[in-house]
Amino acid sequence: MSIKKEWVSAIPKVNAAGNVTEWKVKYKYTDGDFSHIFEKSEKIDTPSKTPNSYTKSELLELMNQEHWDDMFNKKNNAYKNPTPVETTDNDFDINSLT
Repeated sequence: MSIKKEWVSAIPKVNAAGNVTEWKVKYKYTDGDFSHIFEKSEKIDTPSKTPNSYTKSELLELMNQEHWDDMFNKKNNAYKNPTPVETTDNDFDINSLT
């Protein structure tokens, strides 16, 4: 099954000139019955674009989608392949070995 990625929200904060000074983004990953929403805020050092001047690709690059992809894969793998339970045998008798 392929991983589904979808926008939850992208909220810009703008200055008096209407240029974006900060983005708050939520982006959802789903694989079967496992999903996770990543959230990130990113300040724009040199505001020069209005909200509608951005593309979705630009926002994903700004939010570091590669990192989100990596983190989702790790979370998804841990969900689908839980760590086996380990126990300590405090009553093990070393004298039982030859």
